[in-house]
Amino acid sequence: MRRRIEWIDLVKAVSVLLVVFMHASNTLVDLAGPSGVTAVLQHINHLLEPMRMPVFFLVSGMLASSAVHRPWSKSGNRTLGMVYLYLVWMLLFFGFITVFGSAPSDPVSSILFAKSGFWYLYAMALFFVIARLLRNQPAWVVVAVALLPNILRPLTDQVVGQLVPGSLYTSMAMNLAFFLIGAYSKDIVGGLAEKVTTWHAMVFGALSVTAGLLWLDTPEMVGHSLLPLSLLWVPFGVSVAVLVTRDGAPAWSKYVGARTLSIYVMQWPVIFLLGTFLPGGLLAHPVVALVFPFAVTAAVAALALWLHSLPALRSLFVAPRWVTHPHELPFFASLRPQAPAPEPVTVTAGR
Repeated sequence: MRRRIEWIDLVKAVSVLLVVFMHASNTLVDLAGPSGVTAVLQHINHLLEPMRMPVFFLVSGMLASSAVHRPWSKSGNRTLGMVYLYLVWMLLFFGFITVFGSAPSDPVSSILFAKSGFWYLYAMALFFVIARLLRNQPAWVVVAVALLPNILRPLTDQVVGQLVPGSLYTSMAMNLAFFLIGAYSKDIVGGLAEKVTTWHAMVFGALSVTAGLLWLDTPEMVGHSLLPLSLLWVPFGVSVAVLVTRDGAPAWSKYVGARTLSIYVMQWPVIFLLGTFLPGGLLAHPVVALVFPFAVTAAVAALALWLHSLPALRSLFVAPRWVTHPHELPFFASLRPQAPAPEPVTVTAGR
C-alpha cells in the first residue's frame, strides 16, 4: 500500500506538469510562430498525448474507489466540492480576463457545457457521479460501454460538435473509461503494478515510442482514437512510476501530487497573461524558445503551491465544509425530524 500510494502521487505530479508543459508549448507557438524548436516540442507533446490525461484519470479513479461505495452524504468532496471549485474558478477566470478586456461572449454556456480549460474539474464531478450510480452493475460492462465513444472518436467528435459546439465533452469521453477502470478495479491495477519489473517498463516503453512515432507519421490517423496507444503508454507510465518509487518516492512527488488541482487551475490565468502581453519577439531565439515552456511550467507550479499554502486562500483550492456537508448546516439540521423525548421514569422506593 505504501508503494502504491507513492507511485500514484508521482503519476499525478508528473501528469499535471506535462499538461502545463503542453499548454505552455502551445502558447509559444501562438506567440513566436512555428520553428524548429516548436516542431520538436509539439512532436513530444503529441507523442505523450495517449498517456498524459488517461493515466491522470486512471489514478484519480483509484483514489475515488472507496468513496464510490459510500453514501452520497459522505461523498461531498467529490461531488458538491468539485462543482463548487469548478464554478469558483470559472467565475474568477472570467472576471480576471474581463479586467484585461477579454470578456467571455457567453459565460453561462461556457460554464454549463464545459467550454474552457477547467473541464477537468467538471469531469471529475461528472465521472464520480457516473461511477457511483453504476457501481452495482458489472464493471466490465460499464467500462466497455464507456470505451465506445473513445473507439468511435470521429463519430463522437461529430455528434458532440453538432449538439454542443465548442464544448470539451469529447475530451471527457476519451477519458471516462480510464477513471472507471481505476474506480472499479483499484486492487487489480495496484496488484499488477506491484509486480512490475524493469523489463516490463522497457518493453512497454519501446512499444509505446515505436507505435507513437508510427502514428505521428500517419496523417490519415489524425482525429482517430488514441486508445490503442493509451493501452501501451499508460502501463509504461505506471511501470516507470512504480520503479522510481519502489525504494522510496522523491521528496517532492507526494507534496506536488497532493496539490495537482491547484497547479491545474493556476495555469490558465498565467498562460492568459503570457499570451496577451508577452511580445513574441522575445521568444525568437531558439534557446529562449526552448527554455520557455520549462520556465512557465516551473513558474506555474511554484505559484500554485505557494498560493495553496496560504490559509486565507484555502477555499480556492479546497471546498469548505459547508459546501461538502450541507446537511450539517443549522437550517437543514432543523428540518430533520427530531427524536421524541424519552418518557420520564418514575422510581418507587422499595421497602
